[in-house]
Amino acid sequence: MDELAHCLNYLAGQHVLTLCTQHGDEFWAANCFYALDSENISFWLMTEPSTQHGRLMVASPLVVGTVSAQTASVSQLQGVQFQGVITLAEGDVGQRGLEAYQQRFPIAKQKSAPLWQLKIERLKMTDNQLGFGTKLRWQRP
Repeated sequence: MDELAHCLNYLAGQHVLTLCTQHGDEFWAANCFYALDSENISFWLMTEPSTQHGRLMVASPLVVGTVSAQTASVSQLQGVQFQGVITLAEGDVGQRGLEAYQQRFPIAKQKSAPLWQLKIERLKMTDNQLGFGTKLRWQRP
């Protein structure tokens, strides 16, 4: 099994991540809509730098988070934990990301919040649908 492809397939079917940010002794978590960039193994998300998590991301771009669907059955549990680096998206890469994000969330065409690229450095997926406690892992080379 291609573990990365399995993780990306799961992430492509979801649309909200929990983002955890930290700088010094200040921590914050936020739920964010995302568009997945499977080719670059990144998330695109929009948020203002003036939010609490935005301020922390500017100060310290190393972030962690999760993506999971809600299920009542333990045997159906699936979820991803990730670590990555988040930066404001700029230039041609940012424009491609914005187009992908707006395609996924057309209402974003009416919003002017900055776009961020969260480059995933490490993934761990728990997928009980493959057998209880199955863990799939990937790390950027």
